[in-house]
Amino acid sequence: MHEMQGVLLCSGGGTRMPVLTQSAQKCLLPVVGVPMFLYPLSSILRAGITDVKIFVREVFQPVLEKEVKKSKLLEKYPASIEYIKINQEDNGTADLLKHHHSKITRDALIVSCDFVSDASLIPLIDTFRAKNAALVALISDTCVNAPAPGSKSKKPKATDLMAIDEPDGQLAYLCGDDDFDVPLLMAKLLSTFPSIRLTAQYNDCHVYAVRHKVLQHLNKTKHVSSFKADFIPMLIDKQFEAESLGKCLVYRLPHENGFVTAHANTYGAYFEVNKSILKSFTRLMEYRGNGKTFPNRAEKISAHDSRVEESAQIGRDTIIKRSIILDNCRVGEKTKVKESIVARGVVIGNGASVNNSIICEGAEIGENADVTNCIVAKDQKVAAKAKIQNEMVDGADDENWTSD
Repeated sequence: MHEMQGVLLCSGGGTRMPVLTQSAQKCLLPVVGVPMFLYPLSSILRAGITDVKIFVREVFQPVLEKEVKKSKLLEKYPASIEYIKINQEDNGTADLLKHHHSKITRDALIVSCDFVSDASLIPLIDTFRAKNAALVALISDTCVNAPAPGSKSKKPKATDLMAIDEPDGQLAYLCGDDDFDVPLLMAKLLSTFPSIRLTAQYNDCHVYAVRHKVLQHLNKTKHVSSFKADFIPMLIDKQFEAESLGKCLVYRLPHENGFVTAHANTYGAYFEVNKSILKSFTRLMEYRGNGKTFPNRAEKISAHDSRVEESAQIGRDTIIKRSIILDNCRVGEKTKVKESIVARGVVIGNGASVNNSIICEGAEIGENADVTNCIVAKDQKVAAKAKIQNEMVDGADDENWTSD
């Protein structure tokens, strides 16, 4: 795919996951212990793109470079990577592309750092080329998601409203949940598209194949800050004007193309993709190996559908189910860890139970504590014998997590 450039956006702050991103840039949040941005980078490289531009805040550039080198992705998929340093704190994605337009010289595959998938993007690019579209957006009706730990909410549904012309997948309307108050002019849509379909079935994956001429037009626009919320609706409207830049299409990700896809920009999506991507983890991130195994039956350690890093210490008579336990954790004897993410350096005391929770880096769970459906923030402590449920333990109030 030498005619395309990859554009990976890693400068976002992760405002929808403040407890997780208050001490880490969103692109560096661990997904099964690997910085999140390596997954979309892998997707770009696996699509055959050999020229990649990574937009990143200047302070984090050395970290990204180090992680790319550790991953050995460039040994398997040789490519040129240029890091474009971002100093502005509040720029939208369209602003970034405008400010650095000279770096993008060909058609581009623009991918957000929170796109985590084992699917191939080659069919999307083939569609873009075959139909000579101005833009092709990747959408999916199987993006993994789950209720966010720390709340009693039900499983969230797709958060994008789209109008799609069924014969060829032409995109006639796209609106995210942040903009649901925008008027929808159905009369205009119905007069233009007799077979239009209005649906909230799909998630926009924030993966876009875009013509270079379209990005050049972006440079001429004013008062356009967000690529999705501002610029794409403008492109959609221009499809029917004399100065149209071409059709905007969607590419529906087939169910058989990969096992897992997520737009991991919320607690629930991030939580679920960590567990779901385990199916493909060793294929995508070979450099991490297979993780720790427990062949000694005398220790009575049971680990199913889980990953435990080699440096983690696991006590006897422990049950681990569909969970991730990262580097340098210490898990005591007779503990239960189910449907949970246990980040680096966490200590879980003897007899404790952690269920359906995110335990952030450096946190401590006391002996015989019971933590269910919670997020325990970085370096927080839950006392021995405490029982907490549906809570966000982040030190924001004076609550003392002590025993009953």
